Amino acid sequence: MQSCLFLFILASAVSSSDNSVSLSSSSPDLQLSVEADLSSARLTRLGWDTEGTGRAGINLLKAPIELRLSRKGQPVIPQVRVNSQNATAIEYGLSLAEDRQLTWKIAVGPDGLRMRLACNKDISADVDDLELVFPFEPTTAATSIISSNWTAEGRFLIPAILSAPDLGQMLVTCDEQPGLSGKIEGHRREKYVTVTFDLPVPGSDSAVNLRFAPVVLPMPDGYGDEKRWKAARRGWFNLIQQSCGASGGGKEVVGVWANNVLSDPVSSVLYMLGDATLLVPDLAPGVSMPPILRRAVDYWIDYKTNQDGLIAYTAGGTPGSEDETEPHDTQNVMDANPAVLIGAWCYVKASGDMDWLNRRIESLESLSRYMERRDKDGDGLIESKQSGNSGSRPPRDPDCAWDCYTTGHKNAYVNTLAYRAWQGLADLERRLGRAEQAKHYQQLAEQLKVSFLATFYNPETGWLGLWKSRDGVLHDIHSDVPTSFAINYGLIEKDKGKEMLGRYWRSLQETGFSRFDLGVPVNLRPIPREEMEIYFDFEQFLNGGCCVSNTSYLLNALYIVGMKQEGDRILDAMLKRQNDGAFPNGGGFQNGFVDRTGAGAEVFDWKGNPAGYEGHLVYCWAFLHSMLVREPALRERVYGFR
Repeated sequence: MQSCLFLFILASAVSSSDNSVSLSSSSPDLQLSVEADLSSARLTRLGWDTEGTGRAGINLLKAPIELRLSRKGQPVIPQVRVNSQNATAIEYGLSLAEDRQLTWKIAVGPDGLRMRLACNKDISADVDDLELVFPFEPTTAATSIISSNWTAEGRFLIPAILSAPDLGQMLVTCDEQPGLSGKIEGHRREKYVTVTFDLPVPGSDSAVNLRFAPVVLPMPDGYGDEKRWKAARRGWFNLIQQSCGASGGGKEVVGVWANNVLSDPVSSVLYMLGDATLLVPDLAPGVSMPPILRRAVDYWIDYKTNQDGLIAYTAGGTPGSEDETEPHDTQNVMDANPAVLIGAWCYVKASGDMDWLNRRIESLESLSRYMERRDKDGDGLIESKQSGNSGSRPPRDPDCAWDCYTTGHKNAYVNTLAYRAWQGLADLERRLGRAEQAKHYQQLAEQLKVSFLATFYNPETGWLGLWKSRDGVLHDIHSDVPTSFAINYGLIEKDKGKEMLGRYWRSLQETGFSRFDLGVPVNLRPIPREEMEIYFDFEQFLNGGCCVSNTSYLLNALYIVGMKQEGDRILDAMLKRQNDGAFPNGGGFQNGFVDRTGAGAEVFDWKGNPAGYEGHLVYCWAFLHSMLVREPALRERVYGFR
């Protein structure tokens, strides 16, 4: 870690030149660094650090921050001069006709970054539109907007958080315009993210004051480990990335929870956002999690559910149908519906929004009916369309978010999510006073549980296989995932779960794996080529790579069955990596937006080399949920149905 710290120190040594001036401020809650151009009204560097770890010198910008003026859609180019400057502030004068002037003052201090716009006279004849433009460099960090409020046109409203992963978060507010709006745009291939704030043109007797204040997340109620929380609180925001629309899905997808700001929204993992919402519902004044979760649930129901009741896998995809002649490019994942149902339950539990539930209950029941129809043999388990037989794919047609395997037919992971979804739907029906419907969904969950263990238990290994294919073969890839999820959600009793995890832990030790700062490998042995529709060498990606996110549910399971020593060994190693960083941008589990196979730091080989592709994948930080779920009361908040 010393080499990374050296990079941070070098990066923070920003000095002024003949053409620029550096503004900086340092306090326990915020280190802030800005470089301002002296020949034009532009800020050429911007960096911050909300934990005092020396990362403020890392420049977040792809191009300079600019204040753009226009009149009737045409740009206005004023003459610019520097009115004043010192070590903490600079003021630009933007001269217009007849001595009219707009001033733009930028100041840094221990309470954050402040920008003030004021006019000496009425400038409405010269300017009718002001835009403050932040062009961020996503390959440095996937800096994005976190907002609870989005318009139908895909614009965000403030207060909003500018979140720079592993560097910190800044709450954007404006006292004069509390509902000020903005837009976020980006391009995946060209790798840019631009955040634009639309500012009112100030009158001659008024000013607009935009404030960027550091966000330090308070420790949640029910949790008392200050050391662990301090290591995690900045990284907690890394799971919250809202789409800028760069991966398809139309304007409606902007603001929907996504893999990262430039990547796909994915329906199948919405339960992770639900868990985060229940654990830490409030992020900053005016920014909370329940509306973010609701926007995602509504999007998948309204825009990505077909007439059969099946939800698409990604925002750019199309859900399949029961028609066997359908095109091969449709998506037939069986975990999307239960994941969205779990998200809906989490939203109602966190918000108490009964009006929304009353409006949505028929849609939620429709999602369940699709799941119920997929129990083709009446044993209580959902069957995927895909056969799951070895060598059965390509063409590419995954049945769940673990999308490189040839999983299909009876999938343990899918059915574990279905179990939680039906319990949650039963709870929602009870909240509405609908006893018969609640009984129906509870019975579905109980019938699934009766068949679950007998179907997926592998007596040869002593834990669960991942899927049983249509030809009757149980496919055990030597992964803890099916066992861990089943323990998390109550499909396996504590004593039996401890026995299974004990066997898994001994097998893990036998591999010689020791890099617990990376989490644990998703599987312990190489997967046969015929059981992967996209094959990777062992220790790469989903063939034994350390995917980080899979470790979350192992940690939860270890704590549930009482294997706290083993759980803490992994958790504390991961928290140290999260706190210390491992890459020049300060990330422990991300190295900016990469989008190149084998280079992203959301998956690692057993030596710690990046083996992913996104670079930033929101699921990685679910292990921070495990830090809280370690406490029984917080575990009940997430998994309790009362």
